[in-house]
Amino acid sequence: MVKRRLRIRALVALIATLAGLISALPAHSETYQTGSLIQLKVSSPEKDYPIRNVWVWTPPLGNLDRDTLPVVYMLHGWPGSPQSVLAAVAKPLAAAFAAGAKPFIAVFPDGNAKTHFDSEWADSSDKKAMIETWMTTNLISAVEGTHIRPKSARAIMGFSMGGYGAAIIGLHHPDLYSQIIPISGYYVIDDLTGAFVGKDKLAFQSPVNYLSAAHNFRWFLAEGQNDPTALIHGQATSWWTKLNKLGVKATLNLPPGGHSFALVTSLMAPMAKWLTWPSTADQPLPPVTQPTDTSSLLAPSASPGA
Repeated sequence: MVKRRLRIRALVALIATLAGLISALPAHSETYQTGSLIQLKVSSPEKDYPIRNVWVWTPPLGNLDRDTLPVVYMLHGWPGSPQSVLAAVAKPLAAAFAAGAKPFIAVFPDGNAKTHFDSEWADSSDKKAMIETWMTTNLISAVEGTHIRPKSARAIMGFSMGGYGAAIIGLHHPDLYSQIIPISGYYVIDDLTGAFVGKDKLAFQSPVNYLSAAHNFRWFLAEGQNDPTALIHGQATSWWTKLNKLGVKATLNLPPGGHSFALVTSLMAPMAKWLTWPSTADQPLPPVTQPTDTSSLLAPSASPGA
């Protein structure tokens, strides 16, 4: 049964990934969709990938100060890659920002693993993958540098497995994120490769056990009406119902479509408009102080007889 689920889930996700990769950007490029793109290599406390890759896309800034822009971390599915999500979201985000949505920096980390290839964006019990720890420590430091954002200027988004990752990582760290955007995600454990061992770890990875923390976030839930994935179909509505019963406000989006990057692309404009950022975000660059022109000042005359 597990092998069959693996094959079905892999096939659906692979189709979505290949569609996204058609327009994916080579890692060495410096510009993309009118913005700027850089690749970082960030150390991780694990055996699988001691160095993990991340791509950081900054939209056109105009006169805005990059260091004041909010940051949204965007997690891919499985099988998947950071480039596939980047290819799906950069163009519609650039258009949304040009139309008046508040701009933000988009971050695309690599959440793949070797030992437990269906990583779930988690720390595996055997510590061979430590992705959640990396996401919430070294990655934030590397991306935000000396201008660490407050939680009100940081959000986490994910597609498919990344939707689960965004939800559970956010719920585990209400001090780090203010908004959670799972797209075609799920809110149950789907550990296909034995990464979670023992009842305590299984409880830790179950989003329902952290519903008491859900009020700390704004929620943007989305799922295609025709999503064919048994694991995912109906999950957004189910999670929205749980939040609603607790009095947690959440936006539920059920647009036409299946499990695809086309769906992700279509949701970027409404998501960008929905996001709420603090008044200190997207500030203009400070004025440049011009140096005083001293060329017309006369030097004091030398004393007679000097």
